[in-house]
Amino acid sequence: MARQQTNPLHEPPSAERAFADTALDPQGPAFEHPVPAEDSLVGQRIDHFQISELLGEGGMGAVYLAQDLSLQRTVAIKVLRQELASDQRLVDRLVKEAQAQACLQHPNVVTIYYIGSFQGAPYFAMEYVPGATLADHIQREGPLPWGEALEYIIQTTRVLAAAHARGTVHRDIKPSNLLLGAIPAGAQGNAIKVADFGVAAPTGTADSGFVGTPYYAAPEQIAGEGPSMRGDVYALAITFHELLTGRVPFRAESLGGMLQLHREAPRPEIPAEAAPWRLRHLIREMMDPDPHKRPDSYEDLLARLESLRPKPRVAGGLVPRAAALAVDVMLVAPLGQIAAAALGLSQHAAAQIGLLLFAAYYILAHRLWGKTIGKRLLGLRIVGTTRAVRVANLMLRFAVEFWGPLVALAIISLQWGAAVNLESVQDRVAGAGVPLWDRSTWALLRMLLVPNLIVAIPWLAGFLFALFDHDRQAPHDRAARTRVIYEIHEREQAADHT
Repeated sequence: MARQQTNPLHEPPSAERAFADTALDPQGPAFEHPVPAEDSLVGQRIDHFQISELLGEGGMGAVYLAQDLSLQRTVAIKVLRQELASDQRLVDRLVKEAQAQACLQHPNVVTIYYIGSFQGAPYFAMEYVPGATLADHIQREGPLPWGEALEYIIQTTRVLAAAHARGTVHRDIKPSNLLLGAIPAGAQGNAIKVADFGVAAPTGTADSGFVGTPYYAAPEQIAGEGPSMRGDVYALAITFHELLTGRVPFRAESLGGMLQLHREAPRPEIPAEAAPWRLRHLIREMMDPDPHKRPDSYEDLLARLESLRPKPRVAGGLVPRAAALAVDVMLVAPLGQIAAAALGLSQHAAAQIGLLLFAAYYILAHRLWGKTIGKRLLGLRIVGTTRAVRVANLMLRFAVEFWGPLVALAIISLQWGAAVNLESVQDRVAGAGVPLWDRSTWALLRMLLVPNLIVAIPWLAGFLFALFDHDRQAPHDRAARTRVIYEIHEREQAADHT
């Protein structure tokens, strides 16, 4: 596996870290304390490869950065240690690792270019992935956003499915074996490269003992049962858990202790804010100690993982938002009239009751579902821009969005007496034979209409602000830190690309 940096030799990894990160083989060399190479190959030439840098080393060998002189490309070269070259089992293992990776020919697998021998020790040249591993990324940046972690797990699952179709089980899936390359030009995100098929084995073969990494291995794998796809699914779940939380779910200081935890310990909860409920439920299912309760095929697992991808979102336009608001008003406004009639109240009271009912409906619907009935019909949804949308946000959003109707209602309340007086003035004017639209009548009409027009114009302008805003946010969106968005479904995306 290619890495960018070498652990300092004067700072060996702790026993716990080595136990977590190292693949154990009951018949292999000790991995806990890497043996430093006395005869570094840096600067030497192996066949048509010029060695330029040591990338990393472990108990079995070392990985170097090299230049392929024949094809003028950068490669990584994995070489077995000279002192282990006489062990035919280890030689065969290195060769099988290269063959297992080479047979896959998968875009998410580190490509094998060449296999050879140097001074009696086998080596193979492979694709150089310049990025760090996911383990490095977690250590440096912390847990990943669930949508990003999900994409990496989907890519890894596709590799495992391709390997399983060829009768191979990886047996050592973990973040340190998932390489994260640089983002290609024009790509939306990173592509994972699965590396280190050193302990891969054919499905159904017998093991003489545990092979794998204890912190990630399924209980049946630690117990020495034969390789199976359900074991890789378990390791995939542990890896997923670590990507979302920054830590592995189980820790012990011995292989027996790890086996007991994998078999009997309650599955640790992933925080609700780290991933949606359906995704957390699937991870628990993949991590079940009973292999028969895990997904039984990669086709089923991939379908479920892909269905959980976050839907692409775009800002909601002003026209559908206005249409959604109109639908909601038409649905709720009659309830005020009905309530006022049932209570024997005036039409003025009906308007106040209707506004209160609409406020309750607005806040409750958005809090429970993120959308009202009108927004649901138009495919819209409210989301928080920097935090979850809470009741306080929604109350502020409602107050800013509907300050116009609220102020207008207050003005109408103050003018109610004036309207009654206007009616009595009109009766007197009509009885005296004076034209209806005299100067006093116009004064009363202006008193009723002008203040409401003064309120209505800036209120409507607030909605129009969304037409010119970069994120299509109206003032009430900015005040409450929310956005109205479309969630684009897969079928709609497919139609857009045809």
